[in-house]
Amino acid sequence: MKKMKGLTSADVWAMFAETDKQIKALKEELSGIGHSNGAFAEDFFYNSLEKNMNFAGVHFDSINDDFGGEIKLSDGTIVKDQFDIVMRNDKAIAIIEIKYKAESDYPKKMAEKKIRNFRLLFPYYAKYKIYLGLGSLSFNQRVIQEAKKYGIGLLKQRGETIEFKTDWVKAYS
Repeated sequence: MKKMKGLTSADVWAMFAETDKQIKALKEELSGIGHSNGAFAEDFFYNSLEKNMNFAGVHFDSINDDFGGEIKLSDGTIVKDQFDIVMRNDKAIAIIEIKYKAESDYPKKMAEKKIRNFRLLFPYYAKYKIYLGLGSLSFNQRVIQEAKKYGIGLLKQRGETIEFKTDWVKAYS
């Protein structure tokens, strides 16, 4: 093997292997931090909503977190989804998705995917009105504009309570 400034090619490959190992460890640590941040946000909003059971001017009788399911459709397609918080009464459902930091594409995804999947997974609620909410510790102006466009209420941490922006919320039938 040819030496380059005191290093063999085996030494260089060993350094690459060590770097790869360190990068994988860093990815795992960052993933853990992200998961912890998300769990914190979900717990905060769930506990706050559980106290008063109201969203967008509607009172709800029950609340569940980590609500989800999976179904195989007749064409073989598998629909699987998870809903962070689901509030129910005898006429309406509120689906509240929680993000540590909301991104501007999320309101569209909620309006187009979450309602469809909820109705497929839980046909019992087919005739219920569905309200959508997005809870986050951080919003930018684009997220707010997109939420208004799709009629999705916003929930934001304000100290130890929640601040709501629901003037534009619409019920999906």
